[in-house]
Amino acid sequence: MVIQRISRILIVEDSDSERELLCEILREEGFEVIGCGSAKEGLELIQEQYFGLAVVDLRLPDLSGTQLLDRIHQMDEDLRVIIYTGAASYDSVKEAINLGAFAYVEKLSDPSELLRHVHRACHEQVDRYAADLEEAVAERTEELARSNRELGDFASIVAHDLRTPLLTISGYSQILRDNNEASLNAESIEYLGHIVEAVNRMNRLIEDLLDYSHVGRADDPFQEVDLDGVLAQAEANLKAAIEQSGVKIAREPLPTVPGNATQLLQLFQNLLGNAIKFRGEETPRIQVAATRKDETWQFAVEDNGIGIDPEHRDRVFQIFQQVHGKEYSGTGIGLAICKKIVERHGGTIWLDSTPDKGTTFFFTLPSQTQ
Repeated sequence: MVIQRISRILIVEDSDSERELLCEILREEGFEVIGCGSAKEGLELIQEQYFGLAVVDLRLPDLSGTQLLDRIHQMDEDLRVIIYTGAASYDSVKEAINLGAFAYVEKLSDPSELLRHVHRACHEQVDRYAADLEEAVAERTEELARSNRELGDFASIVAHDLRTPLLTISGYSQILRDNNEASLNAESIEYLGHIVEAVNRMNRLIEDLLDYSHVGRADDPFQEVDLDGVLAQAEANLKAAIEQSGVKIAREPLPTVPGNATQLLQLFQNLLGNAIKFRGEETPRIQVAATRKDETWQFAVEDNGIGIDPEHRDRVFQIFQQVHGKEYSGTGIGLAICKKIVERHGGTIWLDSTPDKGTTFFFTLPSQTQ
C-alpha cells in the first residue's frame, strides 16, 4: 500500500488541456495519475483514496490553490503538494511555502522542472516511510523481546509451582509403598508405582517445556563452536544409553560454526537420543556427517531404526507430537526443540525416512555469522 500511495498523483487543474498534458507527462514516467477540475472534486478524491503527491493549480474556480493546500493538509498532513501556476507572484509563493507547499512550479517552465520536484517528493516519501518502518520494526522487536523475557520468567515460575506438589505426591507415594509394603496387596503397590511413574513423566514434561521456552530467550552473542567437541560431549552425556543399546556411532570430522554451544549440544544430544530410542531389531548404527553447501553446512544424522511413516513426517517437529505410540517414552517436545534451535541459528531442519529401514535428520547451519 505504501508504494501504491507514493506512486499515485492527484492533478487539480481546471483547464482540460493543461490537465491532460500533466497527466500524460506523469503517466509516461510510470505514475498512476488521477485528474480533476475543481478543489471540491480533489478533496473528495483525497477522502476516498491514498495519494503520495498532489499537483494543484494556484487559480481554481471554487478555491485558490493555497486554500486547497491548507484543506489538504488538514485532511492528510503527509500528502506532498506542488503548486503549479502560470501567474506566479512573490506574495503567492511566500504564502504557499508558509502553508507547507513542497514546491512551486511555473506552467511555462520546462516540464523537466516539474518532474524533478515530483521525483524528489517521491524519494522523500520513500525515505520517510523507510525510517518509520525501521523505527516500527525496532519497537516491535524490543516489544517481542520483552514479551519473550516475561513469558520465560512466567514459565519458570509456573514450573517451580508445578514441581512442588509433584514432589509431594511422589514423596508420599514412595513413603506409603516403603512403609506399608508388607501390608499392601500387589494391586495397591502397582497403583503406587503408577503414581510415581506419572509424576516422573510430568517432571520430564516440565523440564522439556522449560527447555523449549528458553531456546528463544537466549540472547548471548554467538561464538565459534567446535562441533566435534559438542558431539563428543553429547556422546558422553548419553553414555549409559549408548552402552545399554550397543549402538555403534560413526562420524566424519565436523566443522566449527558460529552459535550457542549449549543449544547445539542439546540439538545433537536430542537427535542421537532419538536414534537410540527408536532403534530396530538389528545392531543400531548412527552415522553423523557434514557437507559444505555454499555459505552453509549441511549435517546428517542417519540411523537404521524403525523409521517414520510418511504420513507423520510433517508432524514430528510439532510440539507434543508423538508418532510412535505410547510404548516409547517421551513428551513429544524433543524434535520441536531441535527445530527451534536450528531456526534460531538461521538454518532449517528436515528428515528422510523409510519405515523399518531408518531415518536421516538433515539440518543446516550458517558457516559464518549472518
